Amino acid sequence: MDTIDNLRGDFSRVVIHDDSGSEQYREWLKEKFKHEVIANSEGVGFGKAIISAWKNCKGDNNDWIFHLEDDFLIMEPIEVGEMIEVLRENPYLIQTALLRQPIGGRERQKGGIVHSHPERYFDKSDGSHNWIEHRVNFTTNPSVYSKTLIDRYPWPDVVYSERVFSRMIFTDPNNFCAYWGKRSDLPKVWHIGEERTGTGY
Repeated sequence: MDTIDNLRGDFSRVVIHDDSGSEQYREWLKEKFKHEVIANSEGVGFGKAIISAWKNCKGDNNDWIFHLEDDFLIMEPIEVGEMIEVLRENPYLIQTALLRQPIGGRERQKGGIVHSHPERYFDKSDGSHNWIEHRVNFTTNPSVYSKTLIDRYPWPDVVYSERVFSRMIFTDPNNFCAYWGKRSDLPKVWHIGEERTGTGY
């Protein structure tokens, strides 16, 4: 199953960022997925890959970005337009992300990301949609965010860039992130792979 088959929405452009440095692999991606592939130098790593992809996204007319790394499976149909609707109606939200399964020791012990520190998360609803707000971290797990974000907060080219980016956006006390759904929901995405092989985090 191609994981993007469960994403429901009006996608005008699909970009695959390839950090392998392999021309053969790049051609395979083009043939397999029939989408645009951004070539990059070999093994630039996590942070520089995001910087490069965001730079490319600035050149189109889209207002929203659905961010998906290739080591996730999407476990159920996801209405991306509804996620965008919640972001549009609540502009203090920086992103709406899909909850993954528990991975770390505390997450597994407590039953999930939100359950590991329930006091840090707040259940919200507009009567039609449910989400869980927090100021814990920005995640590069599957999520939606406005393209204005990449102009307001350029991705930092530093070690532990995701952590640094989170601190950057939360210097504004009005900024929040969110997970899509209720805290009682099953994981909407599943992180695969036993070993971290990426670089430049």
